[in-house]
Amino acid sequence: MAATCAALCCAGAPIIVSILAATGLSFLRSDAILLPIIGIALLLALWGFWRSQRVHGSRVPLMLGIAGSLALVAGVVYLHGAVAKLSMGIGTALLLGATVWNARLPRACDVPAPLTRLGA
Repeated sequence: MAATCAALCCAGAPIIVSILAATGLSFLRSDAILLPIIGIALLLALWGFWRSQRVHGSRVPLMLGIAGSLALVAGVVYLHGAVAKLSMGIGTALLLGATVWNARLPRACDVPAPLTRLGA
């Protein structure tokens, strides 16, 4: 979510820009601040997807997270205009989908079943 909020700041989303202005935090709209926040947040999210993949065995959330991260970064750094906003929207949707998918996967459990006594 942090990467998405930072990307929306870069895109100049009116609600985020007005909240920053109202709270006196407009200086946070600098690319020198937002780009590292996006990078750190995306790396943290991808690390979490990777760790979860080792637990539940599904690579789908990790792959969606990578695709979403690439789309988000492309929209913020390389693309301009409507294409950039579309890319950021797709990236955000993919990251959100990866998060929901990851949370819904059943967790692997290594706890053995309880032993019962035959005569009891």
